[in-house]
Amino acid sequence: MNYHVRALKCGECMVRNYITYSDVWDETPSKFYLYVWVIEGGEHPIIVDTGPKELEEFNKATAEYVPGGVVQAPGERTPELLASAGIDPNDVSHVFLTHMHIDHIGFYDLFPNAQLVVNRRGFLSALPGGVPKDMMLALAKRWPESLRLVEDEEVLPGIRTFHLGCHSECSQGIAIETQKGTVVLAGDVAYTFRNLEENIPIRAADLDACRAALERLKKEGDIVLPGHDPAILERFPGGIIA
Repeated sequence: MNYHVRALKCGECMVRNYITYSDVWDETPSKFYLYVWVIEGGEHPIIVDTGPKELEEFNKATAEYVPGGVVQAPGERTPELLASAGIDPNDVSHVFLTHMHIDHIGFYDLFPNAQLVVNRRGFLSALPGGVPKDMMLALAKRWPESLRLVEDEEVLPGIRTFHLGCHSECSQGIAIETQKGTVVLAGDVAYTFRNLEENIPIRAADLDACRAALERLKKEGDIVLPGHDPAILERFPGGIIA
């Protein structure tokens, strides 16, 4: 099975460099983009990460190192973004999460027919306070078919998950088979291409785990995409990865 992968920009912010790179203490902020990922080519479209919903909550929690917070241009909220991309949320069969942070999971309830695919360790550690109420209500409507807890496994033909840790206990890579080879979505284990290409871990509690995660990402993928690099849209015009 060969899929097509697209990156859709759902916002941007400035993040202090000491968060992005663990080898410096630099408070200068650099630009991040937020992305929703679309996988097509199977029977139904698939989404990886759903973007933020409640910006006020996220911006307040991250104000120290995300000065100015996340901003979204008109049309960048996930419902409008998918509509402009020709994706009907009712048609989406699966929503994969690279991890359970609120800038990545805000709109799960937009997809009434989708199974949520999340790392087993991460989801359980997030309970009870770390899973948004609207997500829990959406899951409850079709329980237990609405949730799939995964480890290192093939979830669908040509789409695999593998645990990474580092950024959060729930962080996982998503490997997708395409005509260009295996595309891997790294989530926030690598914020930028520089993390990957210069082997610089993000700032996290366990840097050894982050170094191991970077190596795993490069081993698993022919094309490895970081979570927040604006250069994705420069290297892949229109956000078309494969």
